[in-house]
Amino acid sequence: MKHMKKAAVIIVAVIILLLSAAASADGSWTCPKCGQPGNTGNFCPMCATARPSDGPWTCSRCGHLNRAEYIYCENCSEPKPQEQQWALATMKLAINAGPGTARYFNEIGTYNVKGQMVKVFAKSWDTDNDIWWIKCEIPGTDHITGWTGLKRFDQSTFDLDALPVVTYDRRTRRYVD
Repeated sequence: MKHMKKAAVIIVAVIILLLSAAASADGSWTCPKCGQPGNTGNFCPMCATARPSDGPWTCSRCGHLNRAEYIYCENCSEPKPQEQQWALATMKLAINAGPGTARYFNEIGTYNVKGQMVKVFAKSWDTDNDIWWIKCEIPGTDHITGWTGLKRFDQSTFDLDALPVVTYDRRTRRYVD
């Protein structure tokens, strides 16, 4: 009886694998953001979300091959393509090295990008100040990235919930995905 249950589980798993292979045999994919089925290109035609990748990915900035589970390039910190979004800046961006109170980061600049679309990659909740910090890249610079407050963006221009959460561990002074 025990062996029959085990065999049944294996048969069901094989059937599921065969069905999923048949469903994507034509190369189409369903968008994870908006649910649009039958996409065949590298981006969803309805919401411009990048095609998901289950395997290793190549960084668009430096060409480094990264493991599938990494959301940032381990060589240059460029975000994985499907993690990228664009948000409209509604005021100057004061960019910091990371979330937390002032004693935990160094000011690295203020950029007048009001009215421009800014690439956003991740979010981090600041428990000391009760705000979301957003990791972004400043347009017109040589890939300068940093953290700024959510209030500096028009929230209707991007999906905050879709951004990966990054936690700052003050004990180790490192970010944890």
